[in-house]
Amino acid sequence: MTTDAVPPDRRAALKARHRRAILDAANALITEGVRFSVDQLAERADVSRRTIFNHFSSIDDVVTTVCTEMLGDAIAGFRTTVTSGQRASMFEDVAGALRATDVPGIIAFLWRALGGFAAGDPQATNIFLATFQRTSEEMARELARRYPDADPLDAAILVSSLMNGTVVVATHWITVTSAATDTGSRDLWHQLLDRMITNVRTGY
Repeated sequence: MTTDAVPPDRRAALKARHRRAILDAANALITEGVRFSVDQLAERADVSRRTIFNHFSSIDDVVTTVCTEMLGDAIAGFRTTVTSGQRASMFEDVAGALRATDVPGIIAFLWRALGGFAAGDPQATNIFLATFQRTSEEMARELARRYPDADPLDAAILVSSLMNGTVVVATHWITVTSAATDTGSRDLWHQLLDRMITNVRTGY
């Protein structure tokens, strides 16, 4: 049976299954500490090279998507929280999502995925920044949905300020801890995060 002969709903399901297989395979390879090629990813996902490029523009895009899904925990928690609907609570909603998410654990995963991106690898740094950028955009859309009376630009600026601050905190935290996730490192993370949130809330 040719692809064109497959009913649209089955074709969509097959496409979604392939995409999920690619992301799951990439996640497994990253967790194993493997810097993988397209061929290695295709073999692990049991798909062709062409299928990978039907879904993603590059290996970097695959890795960024895997890492963005992990940071998506912040958005998932964000969607389930109860809000007052008042514009004044927008900041606390986003700050609360960052506090409630295991960002140190996610950053440690990113560290492994990107081979220690603090070492100055520009490609790894770009993936790290793109991961936070994608998450920021998704959170801004969710915030605008939760607060329909708020200006979408205000929502985007608020989320961007906190997410960019989180990138700065993450970079400092990695330099100090090498992305360790022991109790002391996690305590430091929360101290730095609270400091950043306070600075963004009060301004300079």
